[in-house]
Parts: sequence; C-alpha cells; structure tokens
Amino acid sequence: MAENESLDLDDPYGRRWGVLVRSIRKHESFDRVIGRVRKALYGGLRNALKQMEKYGITLQMLLDNRNSPQALRQFTRQTQGHDYVQLFADVAKANPQSDIPGLVQAFVAGVWETVEDRIAHRVVGSDGLTSFADVRSYLDRIADRIAPDVDRIARNLAEDPSWKPRMPGGNRGQRAETTTEILSMSLLRN
Repeated sequence: MAENESLDLDDPYGRRWGVLVRSIRKHESFDRVIGRVRKALYGGLRNALKQMEKYGITLQMLLDNRNSPQALRQFTRQTQGHDYVQLFADVAKANPQSDIPGLVQAFVAGVWETVEDRIAHRVVGSDGLTSFADVRSYLDRIADRIAPDVDRIARNLAEDPSWKPRMPGGNRGQRAETTTEILSMSLLRN
C-alpha cells in the first residue's frame, strides 16, 4: 500500500505542504502562494479520502462514529495512523456537541490550521519574515483568502461525505464561448 497523505512537512508524503514553505521563503507573490495553498488543500483532502477508503474507512463512517473515541482509535489503527483520520478524531473529541456540518467545518479548517502552525515554525527568520508575528500575520491573510474554499469543501462534504474535493473551475461552456468570442474578434481585426 502506498504511504499516506501527510500533514507532516518533513514526511516525503507531505510534500504538497512543504512546497508552501519554499514558496514563502522565496517570496513568491501572495496570489501564487494562495493558489498553492488552495491546490494543496483540495488535493490533500481528495487524496486522503481516497487513501482512507483503501483501508476500508469512509468519511461517513467517521461521522457516524464521531462520539465513539474507541471506534475512532480503531479507525486510526486500521489506517496505520493516517494523519487526516487522527486529525478527525482530535477534532471530534474537541467538539463533542457539534452537528455534522459544524464538525466537518472544524475538520477541514483543522487541516489548514495544522499545516499553518508547522509552516510558521519553518519560515520564521526567513528574509522579510523575521518575527513570529510577521509570519502569523502573513498566514492569517492566507487563511482569510482561503476561507471560502474551506467553507465550500466543508459544506459539500457535510452534504455528501462521499464527495471528493476538486478545485472549482470556470464553467466549461462559458470558457468555450469566451474563447470563441475572442478568436472571432481577433480574426475581424486582421
């Protein structure tokens, strides 16, 4: 079985998040970093959910057993300590009174919060981000920008726990119309 998707920046299977550390250290544009965060959030969750299923665990099973620490420990063992399953168990334990939408919202937000904390400790001292407060401020700006994505993912997973997160794209029909319109305009000018 392939290794699990990881929230550990040192783990080779946590590379999708490690890329963000390098992007921030290289002072890539804020919009580019946002794009990388969004891609990592959607891709990481999609991959994690698929991996969990290979172990015989679904998000629906986690939700159904959210108030059973024993079942959640068993699921964590069954998935060989999968980071996302462990995070779900931690979030469920911290939010015992949450309804399903609230729990899923806390879980998805928890993915970014976990990585955000790990990134903060990695980039402090990088040129331009010399203090923990500077890094925290930068990461808080990222959190604000990805909040709609976190909400979208959480809402879709709460409505359909079998949904696999994918970054939203533009409407294909709209893109095709726009492309045709641009091509016809450029031909008219020649």
